[in-house]
Amino acid sequence: MSFSMRDIVVSTIAYFVAAFLIKRQFDEMEIPRGMTRSALVFALALGAAYAVQAAVDWVIPA
Repeated sequence: MSFSMRDIVVSTIAYFVAAFLIKRQFDEMEIPRGMTRSALVFALALGAAYAVQAAVDWVIPA
């Protein structure tokens, strides 16, 4: 798996979008803010970014 500039840009955008949506969902669920919530948001957004990067590589091969 090689990372191209396209993959980095797309996965970075996906990370910030996922983090925003996850934070908003946690706010609606009234989960208190803290270090555990922040770590969970980071881990889930990172997973989403990796999934988007893999999907982009699969759809548009380098």
